[in-house]
Amino acid sequence: MNRLYILLAVLLANISLLTLSSCSDDDNSGGAPEIHCVRTTNPELADSTFTEATVGQMILIEGVNLDGAVHVYINNQDVYFNSNYNTSRHLIVTIPSDLVVRGMDETLPLEIRVETTHGTAVYDFHVIAGYPSLEMYKADLPLNPEGIPEMIPGQKVKLIGKLLHEIKRIYVADLDTVPLYDITGYTLNADRTEIDFTMPLDKEVPAYGIYVVEAYAGNVYCGFSKSPMEPVIYDISSDMPIPGQKVVIYGKYLTNLMGVNLGGEIEIDLDEVAESDDMTELTFTMPDNLPSKDANGLISVTTLGGKADRPFYRYDWRYEDFDGNGTSMMWQWGTNSYWGAENKPADCPVSVSTGGFLYFDSNNNGWWNNINVHGKTVPEAIDASTPLSSIDFRYEVYLQEDASLTSNVTMFNKEVAVPVSDRATGNVLPGKWMSVSVPMTEFGPGFSTWGELVASDVLDNDNFKVYHATESGDKMHTAYDNFRFYVKE
Repeated sequence: MNRLYILLAVLLANISLLTLSSCSDDDNSGGAPEIHCVRTTNPELADSTFTEATVGQMILIEGVNLDGAVHVYINNQDVYFNSNYNTSRHLIVTIPSDLVVRGMDETLPLEIRVETTHGTAVYDFHVIAGYPSLEMYKADLPLNPEGIPEMIPGQKVKLIGKLLHEIKRIYVADLDTVPLYDITGYTLNADRTEIDFTMPLDKEVPAYGIYVVEAYAGNVYCGFSKSPMEPVIYDISSDMPIPGQKVVIYGKYLTNLMGVNLGGEIEIDLDEVAESDDMTELTFTMPDNLPSKDANGLISVTTLGGKADRPFYRYDWRYEDFDGNGTSMMWQWGTNSYWGAENKPADCPVSVSTGGFLYFDSNNNGWWNNINVHGKTVPEAIDASTPLSSIDFRYEVYLQEDASLTSNVTMFNKEVAVPVSDRATGNVLPGKWMSVSVPMTEFGPGFSTWGELVASDVLDNDNFKVYHATESGDKMHTAYDNFRFYVKE
């Protein structure tokens, strides 16, 4: 009996071992790996699987026998994965943002490949760099018999955009996007931002049409016209520049210039205006004469295609210009500062023909370069319902050579440290005037509208201040001008 019990015990022990081994094999059998699907890492979206994704996206590869992964390849490119998150059923990987995708290299396989210590699994998967876009087109239009530029059959055209990958078709459509005829024989540049083609010789160019690019990731559109396109202005480096300051207008179709006007009063000599080759910038130097208070508050660009404008020298948005055009105040005081047109040292390096500015000139001693304005009011021209997120506080700053600076500006009882750099380029421009911009939301956290913020102001207070926290002993030659509010479109 004892021997029988021993045999039974051994048999039961072996059955237990087999059972444990079987359970282990279910989780890690060492069998051939398989990929069943790809989904997000969010467990609430476990049933939402997909077969394509965008670079930079984190994905969860799901299957069986995926443990022991050695390499993960996407588009035949070895990508990093954290082995700590590798189980038999799951593997998490982030698609690299610099992954080469189909469209950049047409030979790439569209797949995920997981190599493990016990086999390889392959899964069809399509990665895109992102969704394509078209920003504008460029064409050097010949003159028609009336001397007006005009697109003709056989015209060379360049479409400019981003992520122009895996193009299936390009065609010309009418304004209802009904196809008129295909564009063939196009070429793409290496980074897929430009498409060059020639308009068909045997097809009429419509007065107005749309270039349609069908790509794997989606269709994109770019309107065009037989005559020059109407200009568009997106931004301007400074809406209230100082005489001698470089001004850059940013937009598209900024070519075939007929005029650049300031305030309806001042015409810029077009010989002094530089056009960028891609028609996106116009550059000129601000003249000594400025728009008057009676000006229309606009800068306008006129081309053969039309006219565009933006706010410019809006006196009704001005806060303080040190020439008597600012809002009212009770009084002001400061240390080591000069306010206005006359009160500045003879050796001041800042030279302007438009009058006064705020100037600091001294050996700095801690914070002792400051101006404090008591009871400063705000412009009345800004509607109280204007979202605070639509308003910037802007001003021009001059720094001496080889200088950097942070201005501490206080308004509406809120102090903000503002690193001084040019708003358009982000660069510090020593020895030149720069335009600085601060979102008004920084001065009014918790407020939604301009009216709410203004109502919180305490007039019987030093409610506008500028001071500097530079190293003690530093020599300062710093100027400010044209403090104003700017309502963005």
